[in-house]
Amino acid sequence: MEEKDKLSGIKDYLKELFPECVIENMWDSKSSRHVFRIVAPTGKTKHTIGIVSEFVSDNDLEDIVICLKLYNLKGYLEIFGNKEIVVTDDGINPEGISPSLLA
Repeated sequence: MEEKDKLSGIKDYLKELFPECVIENMWDSKSSRHVFRIVAPTGKTKHTIGIVSEFVSDNDLEDIVICLKLYNLKGYLEIFGNKEIVVTDDGINPEGISPSLLA
């Protein structure tokens, strides 16, 4: 499956989680991440998710969605609000939060 199809599938999954919001997707070349912004109807950014390119390329779409569920992406977003959440093959890390604080 091509990367653009995987990204479209991720966007669809996020749309299911946040049906009232607009989901934007862009590439951040500095961090090598696909950045998804979840924008509330008010126009304010509600959540930001950075998904590293390796996670997308290493996994099929079905596995990506399963991982996002198993990693509890929605729970992290609820806890950390508009702080960027980074998704890697190893799991989720809120940007700027030490992994030891999450244990």
